Amino acid sequence: MKTALALSINALLLALTFLFMSHMYIAILIGVSLLVWFFYFLWRRQQLVMARIEEKIKDQKVIMPTEHIMFRAVESSGYSQTSGMGYIALTEDFLYFELALLDLVITVPTTKLQGAELVRRLNGVSPIKKMLRIIFTNENGENDSIAINVKDMEHWKKTISNICRKT
Repeated sequence: MKTALALSINALLLALTFLFMSHMYIAILIGVSLLVWFFYFLWRRQQLVMARIEEKIKDQKVIMPTEHIMFRAVESSGYSQTSGMGYIALTEDFLYFELALLDLVITVPTTKLQGAELVRRLNGVSPIKKMLRIIFTNENGENDSIAINVKDMEHWKKTISNICRKT
Protein backbone atom coordinates (compact mmCIF):
# COMPACT_ATOMS: atom_id res chain seq x y z
CA MET A 1 0.00 0.00 0.00
CA LYS A 2 2.77 2.45 0.96
CA THR A 3 4.70 1.59 -2.19
CA ALA A 4 1.66 2.37 -4.36
CA LEU A 5 1.18 5.68 -2.54
CA ALA A 6 4.84 6.63 -2.98
CA LEU A 7 4.78 5.73 -6.66
CA SER A 8 1.55 7.70 -7.19
CA ILE A 9 2.96 10.78 -5.51
CA ASN A 10 6.18 10.54 -7.52
CA ALA A 11 4.22 10.13 -10.77
CA LEU A 12 2.10 13.17 -9.89
CA LEU A 13 5.16 15.25 -9.08
CA LEU A 14 6.84 14.17 -12.30
CA ALA A 15 3.75 15.16 -14.30
CA LEU A 16 3.64 18.53 -12.52
CA THR A 17 7.33 19.04 -13.27
CA PHE A 18 6.69 18.68 -16.99
CA LEU A 19 3.55 20.85 -16.74
CA PHE A 20 5.41 23.72 -15.08
CA MET A 21 8.61 23.37 -17.14
CA SER A 22 8.21 26.93 -18.40
CA HIS A 23 8.31 28.14 -14.77
CA MET A 24 11.88 27.18 -13.97
CA TYR A 25 11.76 27.77 -10.19
CA ILE A 26 8.60 25.74 -9.72
CA ALA A 27 10.06 22.93 -11.83
CA ILE A 28 13.28 22.96 -9.78
CA LEU A 29 11.33 22.93 -6.52
CA ILE A 30 9.18 20.01 -7.64
CA GLY A 31 12.22 18.14 -8.96
CA VAL A 32 14.10 18.57 -5.68
CA SER A 33 10.98 17.51 -3.78
CA LEU A 34 10.76 14.39 -5.93
CA LEU A 35 14.40 13.51 -5.23
CA VAL A 36 14.00 14.05 -1.49
CA TRP A 37 10.86 11.89 -1.45
CA PHE A 38 12.59 9.10 -3.36
CA PHE A 39 15.64 9.02 -1.08
CA TYR A 40 13.44 9.12 2.01
CA PHE A 41 11.41 6.19 0.62
CA LEU A 42 14.61 4.26 -0.13
CA TRP A 43 16.04 4.97 3.34
CA ARG A 44 12.78 3.94 5.01
CA ARG A 45 12.59 0.73 2.98
CA GLN A 46 16.18 -0.15 3.90
CA GLN A 47 15.40 0.37 7.58
CA LEU A 48 12.39 -1.98 7.33
CA VAL A 49 14.42 -4.71 5.61
CA MET A 50 17.23 -4.41 8.14
CA ALA A 51 14.72 -4.60 11.01
CA ARG A 52 13.17 -7.74 9.50
CA ILE A 53 16.54 -9.47 9.32
CA GLU A 54 17.44 -8.31 12.83
CA GLU A 55 14.15 -9.81 14.05
CA LYS A 56 14.95 -13.13 12.35
CA ILE A 57 18.40 -13.41 13.94
CA LYS A 58 17.66 -12.06 17.42
CA ASP A 59 17.35 -15.45 19.15
CA GLN A 60 20.10 -17.19 17.21
CA LYS A 61 23.87 -17.37 17.57
CA VAL A 62 25.09 -14.72 15.11
CA ILE A 63 28.28 -15.50 13.20
CA MET A 64 28.22 -12.51 10.83
CA PRO A 65 25.92 -9.63 11.84
CA THR A 66 23.53 -7.87 9.49
CA GLU A 67 25.46 -6.05 6.79
CA HIS A 68 24.46 -3.75 3.96
CA ILE A 69 25.42 -5.27 0.60
CA MET A 70 25.21 -4.70 -3.11
CA PHE A 71 23.35 -7.61 -4.69
CA ARG A 72 24.55 -8.59 -8.16
CA ALA A 73 22.92 -11.86 -9.30
CA VAL A 74 21.20 -15.16 -8.51
CA GLU A 75 22.58 -17.96 -10.65
CA SER A 76 19.20 -19.67 -11.13
CA SER A 77 17.67 -16.45 -12.52
CA GLY A 78 19.63 -16.78 -15.76
CA TYR A 79 21.27 -13.99 -17.70
CA SER A 80 18.74 -11.22 -17.12
CA GLN A 81 19.47 -9.87 -13.64
CA THR A 82 18.45 -6.92 -11.53
CA SER A 83 21.00 -5.66 -9.05
CA GLY A 84 20.26 -3.62 -5.97
CA MET A 85 20.97 -2.96 -2.33
CA GLY A 86 20.06 -5.38 0.39
CA TYR A 87 21.10 -6.91 3.69
CA ILE A 88 22.70 -10.20 4.65
CA ALA A 89 23.32 -11.95 7.97
CA LEU A 90 24.77 -15.31 8.90
CA THR A 91 23.82 -17.29 11.99
CA GLU A 92 24.81 -20.72 13.15
CA ASP A 93 21.67 -22.12 11.50
CA PHE A 94 20.86 -19.88 8.51
CA LEU A 95 22.13 -17.41 5.93
CA TYR A 96 19.54 -14.63 5.53
CA PHE A 97 19.45 -12.34 2.53
CA GLU A 98 16.86 -9.77 1.51
CA LEU A 99 16.81 -7.11 -1.19
CA ALA A 100 15.61 -3.65 -0.18
CA LEU A 101 13.43 -2.67 -3.15
CA LEU A 102 12.57 -5.92 -4.89
CA ASP A 103 10.78 -8.81 -3.24
CA LEU A 104 13.76 -11.15 -3.17
CA VAL A 105 14.26 -13.04 0.09
CA ILE A 106 16.63 -15.98 0.36
CA THR A 107 17.01 -18.07 3.49
CA VAL A 108 19.56 -20.88 3.30
CA PRO A 109 20.15 -23.38 6.12
CA THR A 110 23.88 -23.53 6.88
CA THR A 111 23.75 -27.28 6.20
CA LYS A 112 22.93 -26.42 2.54
CA LEU A 113 25.83 -23.99 2.10
CA GLN A 114 28.48 -25.43 -0.22
CA GLY A 115 31.10 -22.69 -0.17
CA ALA A 116 32.09 -19.22 -1.25
CA GLU A 117 34.52 -17.83 -3.79
CA LEU A 118 35.52 -14.56 -5.38
CA VAL A 119 34.45 -14.26 -9.02
CA ARG A 120 34.48 -11.62 -11.73
CA ARG A 121 31.42 -12.96 -13.57
CA LEU A 122 28.20 -14.82 -12.82
CA ASN A 123 25.92 -15.50 -15.79
CA GLY A 124 25.48 -12.15 -17.56
CA VAL A 125 26.68 -10.03 -14.63
CA SER A 126 30.22 -8.73 -14.72
CA PRO A 127 30.84 -5.56 -12.68
CA ILE A 128 34.28 -3.99 -12.45
CA LYS A 129 34.84 -5.23 -8.87
CA LYS A 130 35.10 -8.88 -7.90
CA MET A 131 31.98 -10.39 -6.38
CA LEU A 132 31.52 -12.84 -3.54
CA ARG A 133 29.71 -15.90 -4.87
CA ILE A 134 27.92 -17.86 -2.14
CA ILE A 135 27.12 -21.37 -3.35
CA PHE A 136 24.24 -23.35 -1.84
CA THR A 137 21.60 -25.98 -2.54
CA ASN A 138 18.22 -24.32 -3.10
CA GLU A 139 14.79 -25.52 -1.95
CA ASN A 140 14.45 -27.59 -5.16
CA GLY A 141 17.63 -29.52 -4.35
CA GLU A 142 19.56 -27.83 -7.18
CA ASN A 143 22.92 -26.09 -6.99
CA ASP A 144 22.48 -22.32 -6.92
CA SER A 145 24.42 -19.24 -5.87
CA ILE A 146 24.18 -15.52 -5.30
CA ALA A 147 26.79 -12.92 -6.14
CA ILE A 148 27.15 -9.92 -3.84
CA ASN A 149 29.58 -7.20 -2.84
CA VAL A 150 30.26 -6.78 0.88
CA LYS A 151 32.86 -4.66 2.66
CA ASP A 152 35.12 -7.51 3.73
CA MET A 153 34.65 -10.22 1.11
CA GLU A 154 37.65 -12.29 2.27
CA HIS A 155 36.24 -12.50 5.80
CA TRP A 156 32.83 -13.61 4.52
CA LYS A 157 34.48 -16.15 2.22
CA LYS A 158 36.56 -17.65 5.03
CA THR A 159 33.62 -17.73 7.44
CA ILE A 160 31.32 -19.50 4.98
CA SER A 161 34.09 -21.94 4.02
CA ASN A 162 34.64 -22.76 7.72
CA ILE A 163 30.92 -23.44 8.19
CA CYS A 164 30.93 -25.74 5.15
CA ARG A 165 33.82 -27.76 6.60
CA LYS A 166 31.97 -28.24 9.91
CA THR A 167 28.80 -29.62 8.30
